Amino acid sequence: MANDDELAAYLEDLKSRPGKDIHLSGGSSFARSVLALGLVDEFYFFVYPVASPGVPWFSEISDQRDLRLVGSESYGNGVVELHYVPRERADAPRPDSFTDTLT
Repeated sequence: MANDDELAAYLEDLKSRPGKDIHLSGGSSFARSVLALGLVDEFYFFVYPVASPGVPWFSEISDQRDLRLVGSESYGNGVVELHYVPRERADAPRPDSFTDTLT
């Protein structure tokens, strides 16, 4: 198992090489690790039409990450795909209230 420094170095090396996108897939602890290290350029969330307790994917991140929606797609089975990119800190407006987040 790699530590955070090894993971960061490995992914930065991959990103520096010519080629296509790097797709990472894993469990919630892996997702939290790469997010905490600032190694995520894009997020694809798939929302399924079920309600369950599930796993809290981002319960252990230390600070808020602001995202910008860049695309979405609905599928016939009710699944919705949401494509986000991280907002730059300087570009991320802070809402004054919850209703401000809905606009």
